[in-house]
Amino acid sequence: MALLFWIAATSVLVGGRSAVESAREKGVPAYVGARTAHAALSDADRAAWQSFRSGAAQLTGPGQRFRDDITTAGDGLSRIAEVDVGGEAGRDLLRSVNAQVVTYQGLVEQADATYRKGLEELGYAYLTYASRMLHAEGGLLDRIDEIAERDRRAVEERHGSVWVSDAAVAAVCALAAALLAVLGYVQLAMARRFRRVLNLPLLAASVLLIGLTAWVAAVFLRAGDSFAAASERALPAFDRTIQGQIAAADTGARALRDDRPAPAGGGLDLAAAERAQRPLTARLGGAADTGGLVAGLPAGTAAVAGLAALGIWLRLREYRR
Repeated sequence: MALLFWIAATSVLVGGRSAVESAREKGVPAYVGARTAHAALSDADRAAWQSFRSGAAQLTGPGQRFRDDITTAGDGLSRIAEVDVGGEAGRDLLRSVNAQVVTYQGLVEQADATYRKGLEELGYAYLTYASRMLHAEGGLLDRIDEIAERDRRAVEERHGSVWVSDAAVAAVCALAAALLAVLGYVQLAMARRFRRVLNLPLLAASVLLIGLTAWVAAVFLRAGDSFAAASERALPAFDRTIQGQIAAADTGARALRDDRPAPAGGGLDLAAAERAQRPLTARLGGAADTGGLVAGLPAGTAAVAGLAALGIWLRLREYRR
């Protein structure tokens, strides 16, 4: 019975930890990378239009902010490639997105080169085509959103895993209760048979089992709560921050394309994005923390089994005498 308890608790521990680590090391970084890449490209579009409409393109081309945004987008897409969540189909999609980013950057550079030659209308035409490539239905930003949605679903699937559910914790506690009932029965049976009310090793095994079960349940429930907070609150909060930046950048780019004044401020803010990501990282870190249970669970279970065996052996030895 102690072996069954250990197998069940270890299965939940390993399965839950695997689900959390998958979300922490793969799903969430890929999702953050995709959303950051989208925000960076939206901001790059606005930065390029701002440079052209202000006349700065004659001196600096699309501008340093545009170049920084392209670098940020590339970093986000590289992060997705590193964790490789989507398999072969995901890699094909990512290669297509990377190729489109290169094409977009090339169109903006072509617009810059044409604009500097004095062919302003043609330069604006290239820049308009580059913008449409980003924002068109099924365009570059939609493809990046497709990657982000895939990665968000992967995180949700890990959160929905049976190993991090309350049912798994309840099953482990039920086995512990059954084992405790067996220890209690053995204690009562031996008390009747040998007329000894107290069997200290069996009593110690029971107390240790109660403490071990409480520890296991506390760790599992805390991990589940932390994972739920990461998936249901921290991840959407991060997304709201990024979506606000995307909306501001898109609004500014539309105004500039229409040759209207763009709202001041807004757009990509990596510092704000990093601040929004911190609670998510902290929650996932808390969900992955098993509090020494990896070593404590087998040791505690072995101690329970050893004390129970000792209690029975002592009584049998007295009987043989």
